[in-house]
Amino acid sequence: MRIPAEIIAAATRDLADLVAIPSVSARAEGLEACADKVEALLSEAGFITEQQPGDVGPFVVGEMGAGPFTLVIYNHYDVQPEDPVHLWTDAPFALTERSGRLYGRGSADDKGEFVSRLAGWRVFRDTHPGPLPFKLIWIVEGEEEIGSPSLVRFLEKRFLDTQADLCWWEFGEVDRTGRPIVLMGFKGILAVELECRTARADLHSSLGAIFDNPLWRLAAAVSSLRDARGRILIEGFYDDIVEPDALSRELAERAPFPLGDLQEETGGRRLLEGVNAETFYDHLNFEPCLNVNGFHGGYGGEGAKTVLPCTGTAKLDFRLVPGQHPVRIAALLRRHLDAKGFEDVSLKILDAEVLGVRSDPSHFAVDLGAELLRKWFGRPAIIQPSSAASGLAYPFMHKFGATLFGAGLTHHGAMLHSPDENILVSHFENMIGFSADFFAALGEHVRQPAEAGSYA
Repeated sequence: MRIPAEIIAAATRDLADLVAIPSVSARAEGLEACADKVEALLSEAGFITEQQPGDVGPFVVGEMGAGPFTLVIYNHYDVQPEDPVHLWTDAPFALTERSGRLYGRGSADDKGEFVSRLAGWRVFRDTHPGPLPFKLIWIVEGEEEIGSPSLVRFLEKRFLDTQADLCWWEFGEVDRTGRPIVLMGFKGILAVELECRTARADLHSSLGAIFDNPLWRLAAAVSSLRDARGRILIEGFYDDIVEPDALSRELAERAPFPLGDLQEETGGRRLLEGVNAETFYDHLNFEPCLNVNGFHGGYGGEGAKTVLPCTGTAKLDFRLVPGQHPVRIAALLRRHLDAKGFEDVSLKILDAEVLGVRSDPSHFAVDLGAELLRKWFGRPAIIQPSSAASGLAYPFMHKFGATLFGAGLTHHGAMLHSPDENILVSHFENMIGFSADFFAALGEHVRQPAEAGSYA
């Protein structure tokens, strides 16, 4: 099972061309140019294409086919900022191959995923000409890395009455042993900023004998939110959680990889109380969590500066599970702070758009995909009920009615959002082969009316 060298070479050139465009949505940079390139690639592959404006970057749509089954593919072409540039081994916006890996910003997230699927599509169409027996809608956006602020409005306007059966999500994972991981859900997210101000300007630190310190206030406020087990102490926080179905629970009963592997890959050492080799996978799939992303204020330069800061900020994010609405959680957070005497700590919502989702792992396409992933990666696929990360999959599931299917090439050492972002060449090749076979297998299934029935 090998993909022809010319196919791999062409796909690598496409990826290099995309990586060379610094499509950083945080700076609204290069988005139109990258959208044009994505549209050109889809058009060359036979899709009817269009662009629609977003708040920051355009949406690119490619459509083809008709039939009783509708597949939506979702990708994004925007990338994270390249900072800190000095930590990159090579230029971040130049695709570089070293030791079996392709390096560059967006090589994994998400341009490599898009290109591997598109290359697989080309292989599929070369071997399966003629009318496509299902409808395919390919949506590629340019705002994912800033929270997809206009995605929901775009979907509601452009695809008002569209129903879909399956949504092939922007990425999937491959663990350190080479086993593909199919993600069936994502957590939601609430990102906030807390701020406390206690004076007009910084004061001499001797006045700390009488005036309170905003950093102490923030530290106390933040520490009131969570215990040592990671249990969140906000009243009502857990009230609306939707419990996972029996099959999802069963899939998460045994971790498909040891905790030690994850610790080795990430360098993480200190565990929350109650988290161990037997419980960590359940926590990753089903437990919400609260993180302190940054704590800022006062003096952080070299040496000492005896100052009493006038203000400080703390940035937090909550990873939420199905049933928890970010806006409601923000309201509960505000109520908690007030009840604990932190009325002076202001709360600013930074992101409250993403809701948690989980799909039915018994969908026929999940078994079909898992079988083909095993063929191409040589290891049984892991069906993971939910990623520990977040993704704006909610509108695809609840607007389109689609089952989520997250299969891709992002390995656990891909350095997402960091310097030296990379993919493995072998995974890139395998994903091209898988994609070609997956398109073909979906077509075959749709052509079999006796087995087709409902595709939900």
